[in-house]
Amino acid sequence: MTLCYSRFIWIFILFSTVCSAQVDLYLQPEISINYTPLNRWSFNFGVGNRTLVVQDGVDKWKAQHLEFTHFTSYESGFYSKISLGLKYRNRDWFDPARGDEYRITQQYSHARSYNSLRVSHRIRFEQRLYTHETVYRARYRIGIDTPLQGLALNTGEFYGSLTTEILYSISHNARPELDQRITTSLGNQIMDGLKLQLGLEYRFENHIHENSQRILLTTAAIYKI
Repeated sequence: MTLCYSRFIWIFILFSTVCSAQVDLYLQPEISINYTPLNRWSFNFGVGNRTLVVQDGVDKWKAQHLEFTHFTSYESGFYSKISLGLKYRNRDWFDPARGDEYRITQQYSHARSYNSLRVSHRIRFEQRLYTHETVYRARYRIGIDTPLQGLALNTGEFYGSLTTEILYSISHNARPELDQRITTSLGNQIMDGLKLQLGLEYRFENHIHENSQRILLTTAAIYKI
């Protein structure tokens, strides 16, 4: 339990430091439903939104988008899955000048446990479809997660995770873009099949040209059927 409280304190300190540095801050809540029948297939459905809270040290509270996501996955081998994802991101309701986004994702993931520690890898190729252009993006993420109380996660107990991801984007209308994301999360197994999670994601965007930084405070409710 002491480790759990320490993680809360660490997140709070980092959050306060970033805010004081006037990095743009976003709030991103999500709800996710995972359906896993007794075979190799699994299905994920999600809905979420993003709100700009602080920009250049000024309070904004401006909604950015509302999105709907679906992934169909197939267990391709030991510890591995291949997936196809579809996403619709409605931005027109909040800023008509930006337009909506449709996204197609091809994914390979590999996750293996070593005692209580799980190590995961994820590779994604995405086609982001906008009104006047298509952006092609490649992503690689590596992460670890572990229960914070004992060797296995039980009802009422906490877990923590840490990931880092690199992203490379190209399109006909813009120069290539290289991004980096670092995310830490703390969650709780509220009841059988339901997890609640709080996360902090730090984004370094466009390393190649004009680097910018932003932070996302994420909340998630994850329900497994």
